[in-house]
Amino acid sequence: MAIRRNTSLIAIDFGAAHVRLLQIAGQQVTAMELPCDIFAAESDPGAAASGGPDPDFRRVIESGGFHGRRCTVTLPATCFLSDTVLLPELNADDRVDSLGWEAVDHFGVEHDDVSVGALRFRAGSNTINQAPVEAAGATPAANAAANGAAAAPAPAASTPSGAEHLLLALRRATAMRALNPLMRAELSPVRLESAALAGLRCAWAHWSRTSTDPLAFVHVEPTQATFILAREGELLFHRAIAGQYQVARTAAAASDPDAIPLEARSVGSDRRAFRWSGLADEILQCLRHVERRGAGQWPAGLITSGPCAGQVELLATLESICGVPSHPATAIGVIDPLPATLSPSVWASALGAAAIDLEKSSLVGARRAA
Repeated sequence: MAIRRNTSLIAIDFGAAHVRLLQIAGQQVTAMELPCDIFAAESDPGAAASGGPDPDFRRVIESGGFHGRRCTVTLPATCFLSDTVLLPELNADDRVDSLGWEAVDHFGVEHDDVSVGALRFRAGSNTINQAPVEAAGATPAANAAANGAAAAPAPAASTPSGAEHLLLALRRATAMRALNPLMRAELSPVRLESAALAGLRCAWAHWSRTSTDPLAFVHVEPTQATFILAREGELLFHRAIAGQYQVARTAAAASDPDAIPLEARSVGSDRRAFRWSGLADEILQCLRHVERRGAGQWPAGLITSGPCAGQVELLATLESICGVPSHPATAIGVIDPLPATLSPSVWASALGAAAIDLEKSSLVGARRAA
């Protein structure tokens, strides 16, 4: 899958406690990270505002060496409602209207309150999920975001009346929390997508150069992990797994508010690896389901992204339980080398957003439909 870089775009990636800005022009990388808590893990994704101060993006752009005003925006995956739906073949106008009403039916939202998009799954992947689940300890918003895509897949046969799609809905009020400060700075957002899908694009940029086998990808945020399976530039499976992946911060991690630090080592025991076993078990069940329904689509690798993606305990647990070689995302395929001060796994969503080919790539995220 070839990726054409559009160097006029500034990638703006909102995290739980930081916003990251990245622009790639040839081999020149301009990057900046700022404190920003408008999408803090403890806030409600549907709320109008969290009360945190907005960064002065005008000053940042002018003083940070960024060029142009066009930008692409990524939001935490927890901001999006997701489900797998069967959609008929429709023309562009009918498709937009149909997606809006699908969101009403699946998420219980008002038609005019959300923007909706959809990505088609690879034919024959049989990914439909049916029963919503409640994750222990998760917030209602996290459970709502996980419903449909978060449930253990139930057997379901494809029908000739349509194709399976990943349906994504974003509340307009949530989107404006990010877009308002950008537009006040006279920036021109041209794209808005999930951080998980942008991170997948970064992982795929390197994977597609070295393998034709399926790729497993997991993007970990403080209250949700998004697991995606892809092959030959097409989605096979998507599931949002709600959970508590953030623990009390240690003194060493205090300088990085977006970090998901390890629990302190206790005398005589070490539970660092075990905190990831539940997530690994869920991913294993997803892999078995897709293999069973998709004629042996077992992945050849599992790539992680997010603030904790490089933790040895996470990678070792995933590899041990899932039986798939696991490693954090790399910037190879997007920019090589990446400045040593930037962690590729932490910056994966910004890297994926900075490397967009809207014409050729089928892994460019949710297409804007409303």
